Amino acid sequence: MLNTIIALVAVALGQGSALKCPVMGSAVAANSPIVEYNGSRYQFCCAGCDANFAKSPEAFLKTQRSAKNTVGVFLFDPVSRLRLDADKAKATADFDSVRYPFQSEENKAAFLANPKKFAAVPAKEALYCPVGKEAVPSYSKASDYVDHDGVRWYMCCAGCGGPFEKDPKKYLFAGIEKNIQVAKAIKHDASHHPVTSDVKVVTKVKFGIYEAVLRVPEEGLYAQEEVDVEFRVVDTTAKDPVEEGFKGVGAIEASAVMTMPSMAGMPEAKPEVHREGVPGDYGVVLFFPHGGDYKIALTLNIPGQGKHDIAFLVDVKDERPANVAKPQPFQLKVVDWPVHAMAGQPSNLKLQVVDTKTGKVQSAFDVAHEKQFHLLLASKDLNWFLHEHPEMAKDGTWSIPITFPAGGDYWVYGDVAPSGKGSRVLIAKVSVHGDKPTWDTKLNLTTTAADGGLKGELMARDIQVGRKTTLMVKLTDEKTGQAAGDTVKWLGAAGHMMIFHQDGQTVVHSHPAEDEESEAQVKQGMIHFTGRFPKPGLYKVYAQFDWRGAVRTLGFAIEVK
Repeated sequence: MLNTIIALVAVALGQGSALKCPVMGSAVAANSPIVEYNGSRYQFCCAGCDANFAKSPEAFLKTQRSAKNTVGVFLFDPVSRLRLDADKAKATADFDSVRYPFQSEENKAAFLANPKKFAAVPAKEALYCPVGKEAVPSYSKASDYVDHDGVRWYMCCAGCGGPFEKDPKKYLFAGIEKNIQVAKAIKHDASHHPVTSDVKVVTKVKFGIYEAVLRVPEEGLYAQEEVDVEFRVVDTTAKDPVEEGFKGVGAIEASAVMTMPSMAGMPEAKPEVHREGVPGDYGVVLFFPHGGDYKIALTLNIPGQGKHDIAFLVDVKDERPANVAKPQPFQLKVVDWPVHAMAGQPSNLKLQVVDTKTGKVQSAFDVAHEKQFHLLLASKDLNWFLHEHPEMAKDGTWSIPITFPAGGDYWVYGDVAPSGKGSRVLIAKVSVHGDKPTWDTKLNLTTTAADGGLKGELMARDIQVGRKTTLMVKLTDEKTGQAAGDTVKWLGAAGHMMIFHQDGQTVVHSHPAEDEESEAQVKQGMIHFTGRFPKPGLYKVYAQFDWRGAVRTLGFAIEVK
């Protein structure tokens, strides 16, 4: 009987109808701009409709509801409240002119049983995460949302929603005035002003009489690839006599600095800027170590006009599949590795960072967390791990004695920042002769670990591929069960977390935030890290802390689907 009711409701909800323009009620154009409103995405039939919609969205939506047109796509599963792209949904349903995506048929059934409950929108909302203490640039950048006391709070990353929902007063009333001020500054009363989905992407900048446009490739930008991206600078007061548009501004001396605002500890990169063959066209060579939002700040010295500072913001996708060629500007090279290296005996591991274009050995590096070279070693199965810091000779060769515990293949990761080029993790391999490992070589899932009396529990909520995630490690004294709030900083951070995909090719090195809130939580034995999981699969996670005179290493394993 229940299945029959649900089926009838699904028909009544107009499931499967084509999306319409919320202004005209016509078919949506392929190249339509996108406007986000009340957690939904809207597209339009022609130019100008988006601006009209933004002025009075409720008036247009009222008309389309009366016409029973489906005009919006909700950006979350309304049952789990997690961010979900419609093309990745297991099911969808239309209600009150909005299409809702679902992670499962069970969630869809729950929605259809009471759609008004799940589709209800509070009178107020805040694109501000009270747990992460940061603004959320748009609905499409939120990981999930939590409704509390008449306000919908959008979370910055997976892992924030659970703690906030469990104890909202803890986050709202620890500095409530600041929370409210920030939330109001961003948005957010009953008017629910629309937000453009590309708020974090800025590829066109106007400054004085000039305009600069960054020409992002049509396929987008990807992590772990070097790419030469062009930008054009024009004088908007001078028409080009040959080409359409404005005249390009030539002979500009330009410099660039690239940063990742969400990872303040990452060294800034100073990519090369060069002139192209056409006046006004320039190129900047970029390399992105991780997916996420990047800021490209340019200083343009225009002849006769002085210096102008501008900035582009770009959204970088996670790395392409392993079978796609990735241009790499640097290579980690193992030098003079002994053919008969034996387990249980020290071997001198020598490494070089080589410029793949010139073949030259890199000898200048920036410091990242007190060291120029973080050497991460892991067995092929990832269940043995070591974090060391080799020394560099004048010729750019790094060396350190290593005693490998068993025969087999080992991953060698060099976490380095070639001077002015930004951080990156370079990968090599070595092989060792000897007996087989004594440890379990299977990657068994576990969220608890202990080392030297320090016990850790890895806590993460609803990790989503390609989205920033908060991972919390809860530390306790294994003997007493009390919170281990007496860790001290090591290498300039409250902790270090290394995340390895099961294929060994994807690595993320993360550190906790360095603010008063984070430091207060550290004293309670709760260490928060952020990271992105660019693809599904099993991940080995190592977290390291300096506790009672020694560095403790806690190994976890999780699955991301």
